[in-house]
Amino acid sequence: MTGSRQLQPEDFGLSQDQFNDIKSAFDEFDRDASGAIDAAEVGATMRRLGQPINDDDEVLQMTIQTVDPDGSGKIGLGEFLTIMTQSHLGWGDGGGEGMDVQEQPRGKTKSKVQLPPELAAEDQAVQDFLRILDEHRRHCEREGKYLEAETAARRLRELRQHEENRRREAMRSRQTAERLGIEEAHMLEFEQFNAIWEQRMQEYEKSAEEGLEKLKEKHLAEIMAFQEEWQNKLPRKPKLSKELLNMRKIQDTLAKQERYQEAQKIKFKADEREAWELARLQDQLSQTLAAKEQRIRQKQHQELTGLAKRIQRGREEYKKLRQVELERRLQRYKNVKDDLTAKQKIETNQFNRLMASKLRSDRDQAA
Repeated sequence: MTGSRQLQPEDFGLSQDQFNDIKSAFDEFDRDASGAIDAAEVGATMRRLGQPINDDDEVLQMTIQTVDPDGSGKIGLGEFLTIMTQSHLGWGDGGGEGMDVQEQPRGKTKSKVQLPPELAAEDQAVQDFLRILDEHRRHCEREGKYLEAETAARRLRELRQHEENRRREAMRSRQTAERLGIEEAHMLEFEQFNAIWEQRMQEYEKSAEEGLEKLKEKHLAEIMAFQEEWQNKLPRKPKLSKELLNMRKIQDTLAKQERYQEAQKIKFKADEREAWELARLQDQLSQTLAAKEQRIRQKQHQELTGLAKRIQRGREEYKKLRQVELERRLQRYKNVKDDLTAKQKIETNQFNRLMASKLRSDRDQAA
């Protein structure tokens, strides 16, 4: 049985109404709704659809064996559709109408086996020559010219074998071309698939890189604005201690009293004190600014890390989507390839069946 997938009318060259009719008949015999019917019920299902065929029809049994190679005895809807449309038993290229049947000598109803289109378009000149040669053989046989009849019969067998080989080779060549066509179409689709996804990934990576650059520019602008803001907030005159201010007052008083030596000593001590206080204030301010800037940079680092993680998640999602779509395309390719293989097996069996039938007919005529 084929794998379960959504079957479409166009997959089998059917209209929606034809597809619905076949499925309705199939569902009627699928009494347990398992999605399959017994192989023994295929003939009855086909008769329900108007196909005059017996359960022991040789072509029908050969076709069932082809679509059910493991002999499970179960025929799914896909296999039944193949029998109805690709086995020359049911609704082939004739627009859904039943195939002609002919009565056999033993009273059995047996399907006519028809050649594929390209085999039916035979070389008329070859067929005419075979007919004329066969008529010559019969004429020689009736006239008692048995040596000439033997020569004509031998030539006729050679030509028929040559024609059979030509048809077989034509069928094999076409089947090979069909398989190669599927392979080429698959490779082209695969190349286009890769090209599309490569472009998507390049666009995604470009967008991600632009996003990172914009965030870095934003962070740099924040740092520069912070530094500029605090530069403007710095006091033009630092606040000095009371001790230092008192020393400057004493210094000024001594100078006014013309006690210059004492004023000089106080000034020296006051200068040392002021230098020490200014250095301490500068250090405290630097530590404060550094701590605030560090907090800003930590926040910016978290933002960059978060953006990088989101970009990576998006990258992984793209990879998963690509893999899912790839698997879906590969499965579709496998389904098409399996369908073609099944169709070609049926076609080859039909050809062998026809050739065997012609061989028996020739032997009967010779007898």
